[in-house]
Amino acid sequence: MSQKPGFWLVAALLLATACSSSRSATASRPFYVRFGVCVGDAEVTAAQLDALGPVWYMDYRWSTPSLAGHEHLYTVRCWEVQQDRGAIAAAMQASGSAWWSLGNEPNDPAQDNVTPEEYATLYAAFEQWAEAAPQCCIAPAGIANADWNWAQAFREAFRGTYGRYPRVDAWNVHNYILEPALDPYDAAEFQRRLLAFRRWMQTIGDGQKPLLLTEFGVLYGAGCCERPLDPPERIMAFMHSVVDWLEGSSAVTAWAWFSTYSHIFNGNLMTQDGELTGLGGVYRDLVGEP
Repeated sequence: MSQKPGFWLVAALLLATACSSSRSATASRPFYVRFGVCVGDAEVTAAQLDALGPVWYMDYRWSTPSLAGHEHLYTVRCWEVQQDRGAIAAAMQASGSAWWSLGNEPNDPAQDNVTPEEYATLYAAFEQWAEAAPQCCIAPAGIANADWNWAQAFREAFRGTYGRYPRVDAWNVHNYILEPALDPYDAAEFQRRLLAFRRWMQTIGDGQKPLLLTEFGVLYGAGCCERPLDPPERIMAFMHSVVDWLEGSSAVTAWAWFSTYSHIFNGNLMTQDGELTGLGGVYRDLVGEP
C-alpha cells in the first residue's frame, strides 16, 4: 500500500494536539490507530474486536463500558441531550481522556434529523459538559454525505445565537455513495467528497484539525432497499481501493468501517455470532499491514 512514511505518527499527533490547542480540552490520549469499526446490530466483545486488530470503535452510545484494549468514541444521540443531561455530564467527567461526539447524521431524516439551528442549541449544552471534563475532546456528529454545507450552516447558526463559533476539536463525517444515479463503488467520488470537506475546513481556519470518517462502506448490495445482490468481490475491491487512498492521504485522520454486523446492510465484518467474515478478514489484513 502507498502509506506515507511516518503518517500514522503524524495522525496521532494531530489528534493529540487538537485538544491541547482548543480553548479548554486537553485530552492526553488520541486514537492510537487510524483504523476503526462501527458496531452494528449485535454486541461485540473485546476478544472479537481483537480478531480485527488494534481498532478503535464507536457503538453509538455513551453509557456502555469501554472494551479493553480498544479506543471508544462515545456518542450522544441528539434526543438524549434533554432527557439524560445529568447522567451524560457525569459520564463524560468519568470517562478519562476520551473522544465524544454529539449525534448521528443530524442532516438525515432517517437518523437524528435536526436543523442546524436546533443542533447548535444541543451542541452548546455538549460544550458545557466538556468544560467540566477538560481531559476530553469533542466533535460534532458524523455529518451524512460529508456535507460541508450543513457543517457551515451549523457553525453560522451557533455564531448567530452565541456570538462565537462552536468549539470543535475535530470534524466528523460519514461517506457513502447512495444516490441511485451513481455507482456506490466509485472510489473517485468517495475521495472527492472527503477532499471537498477538507478544503472547507481549510477555508474556515480548521485545516490543522483532524477529520474523522466515522462511517464508510457500501450500504447496499446485500439485497435490501430494492437493490440487487452484489458479488462479495466488489466490496472487497472497494475496501482495498479506498483504504489504500485513506492511508496515503492526509485528508482523513481516522476512519471506521460500517459495520461489524448488520442484518440489513452490506459490509459485515463479522457474523451475528462475532466470527470474522471474508470481508472481515480483508479488513484485518489491512489493519495489520505495516
